Amino acid sequence: MTAILQLIPSFSTYDAIGTHARRLDSLLRELGYETAIYADEFDASLAEIAQPFHNLRRRPPRGAWYLYQASTNSRIADWLRDRPRVLLNYHNVTPHELAKPFEPTIARILWQARREIGGLARTTQLAFTVSRYNAIDLFGLGFLHPLVAPPLLELPQPMTHISTPSSNWLFVGRVFPNKHQLWLIEAFALYRALFDPRATLTLVGSTASDSYLRAIKAKIAAHALDDSVRLLSGLSPTALANEYQHASIFTCASLHEGFGFPFIEAFAFGIPVLALATSAIGETVGNAGWLLDEEDPLAFATAAHLLEQDTILRTELIERGRAQLRIFEPETLKLRYQTLFEQMIGRP
Repeated sequence: MTAILQLIPSFSTYDAIGTHARRLDSLLRELGYETAIYADEFDASLAEIAQPFHNLRRRPPRGAWYLYQASTNSRIADWLRDRPRVLLNYHNVTPHELAKPFEPTIARILWQARREIGGLARTTQLAFTVSRYNAIDLFGLGFLHPLVAPPLLELPQPMTHISTPSSNWLFVGRVFPNKHQLWLIEAFALYRALFDPRATLTLVGSTASDSYLRAIKAKIAAHALDDSVRLLSGLSPTALANEYQHASIFTCASLHEGFGFPFIEAFAFGIPVLALATSAIGETVGNAGWLLDEEDPLAFATAAHLLEQDTILRTELIERGRAQLRIFEPETLKLRYQTLFEQMIGRP
């Protein structure tokens, strides 16, 4: 039986890459492949399905294929560089230029991560990624024929949206410069001043940059928004679902997304999406959101106001969001992944 071993730098329970890896493992076993997951770091809750990477380093099995979930720097990349039968699933690396003003040390790590991943181009038999935007990035790193396969996700169950008396903007994403929360706060401040002084903004996400978090808090204070902007992190799935249920608009000013799973969550909860049209956002959102080409806070605030006031537009975008979800349904993607692996390494 053919073995496909997934290698992950950091394997987490709730993040999109961790979810994708778990669902891919299940799918590969369903297709008849032998599988295992090895990680440098993993949550204690995943101990039953993950093994430490050093176990694999000590005794690598003969004839196995290695599937690297690439998204950051890792000693795994060095270990794979001269090995046969390497597959690479790319989830994108944040451009170091976006991190440098706030986190120069992390910026160097991101730069190194891209070098490490590019170093695998010569010996990787197949590289695939979750968006066309990422595929272009992979080509720039030296992978000549990258394929595109959307991530395997656990789609949220549709839930009843709870109306709020005033506008409640929601953004979900880690606190890091590429997510552009500082700019979003500027747009929100304009919105409150021009359209709805009772509006709130909820920013949900773990802190990946302390200096950027300090800048966010300073921006909130400078606009006297302490009572209207909430910063939340470490939410359980139930608590996160509650935030989606009470949001009136999902707003995103991110400058760099390799895919953007929170958009899928917003569609599932029936929330209209307003975002800047950057990176892979247009691919993920399709025609199911209002995407702005220009980075203009006033235009963003005005668009949010129209989404709140125009019932026909709002309803249309919500319905388009539900239709967009069908692209990412498990049965839709199963055949894509089955074809991808069978073409490359054959049937189990």
